[in-house]
Amino acid sequence: MKTTELQSRRKLSTPFTGRRANAVFALLPFVAFLAVFAVYPLYEMFRLSFMRTEVFDGEFLSEFNGLDNFRKIQEDPLAINAIKVTLLFSVLCVIFTLILGIAGAIMVQSSKIFKNWARNIFVWPAVVAPVVVSVMWLLILDPTVGLVNKILQSLGAQPQIWLDSKTGAFISVVVVDVWHWTPVVFLFIYAGLNGINQEIIEASRVDGATEGQIVRRIILPILLPTIAVIALLRTIMSIKAFDEMYLLTKGGPDGATTLISLHIRKIFVEVLDFGYASALSLCIVAALALIVATSYFVRKKKRAQI
Repeated sequence: MKTTELQSRRKLSTPFTGRRANAVFALLPFVAFLAVFAVYPLYEMFRLSFMRTEVFDGEFLSEFNGLDNFRKIQEDPLAINAIKVTLLFSVLCVIFTLILGIAGAIMVQSSKIFKNWARNIFVWPAVVAPVVVSVMWLLILDPTVGLVNKILQSLGAQPQIWLDSKTGAFISVVVVDVWHWTPVVFLFIYAGLNGINQEIIEASRVDGATEGQIVRRIILPILLPTIAVIALLRTIMSIKAFDEMYLLTKGGPDGATTLISLHIRKIFVEVLDFGYASALSLCIVAALALIVATSYFVRKKKRAQI
């Protein structure tokens, strides 16, 4: 009796053991990829951030220097300026992409005639490569043949050299980033709108609610979790933005568009101070991790209250 019971247990456990082994083998390529392209670079960045590094006669030399690289951040006016520019850039980009993406999704959703056409128009900028976006906007903002200055001239205004002034260059990179990534917000919100029960909205219309009241009191509260996720995603994207800014302005003029990513690139590639660049990168990674962790715990706390 005991032998038969033991055999039946083995038969039952064998498929589950096989499935577990298959799951482990299936995950191995992902684990290997993560280890090579994420864990090891993060470890090297952490290690180098506590080292003084230099290249001498073609050789890479390093020695431990404790927290000197992190103290150097406080004494570097260029790093402080880059942090300030990045924060202002992130705040403006997140606010404008959320406003335009939410407004666009609501308008497209409520449209009955041009819904498919408008949806395609809103989406296409997000699929364009950053290099193409940069070249296109360089042509649009060109002081002689650019579309913006042609419009200004037709209105009787003076043409502007947009990328050569501090204010003009900063506004330009914000506009380019907002134009490029607003479709991402649009897609999230549009998907959320399609998931709302239309009977609720129709019932509110029957009760006499205006379209503005429906948006403020029904649609936006329902979409609030989605908006919070998008805001977090856009914050991370704007902090690590690099491509368009580098190709449009290279951080100029006079550091007006130097985001922290451009400053780190300059230290790493041009100055060859790998330790200091690693310390700056580690601070950015830590700041992003803190933002994500705070968002997670806030959402978890709100769910627990509900």
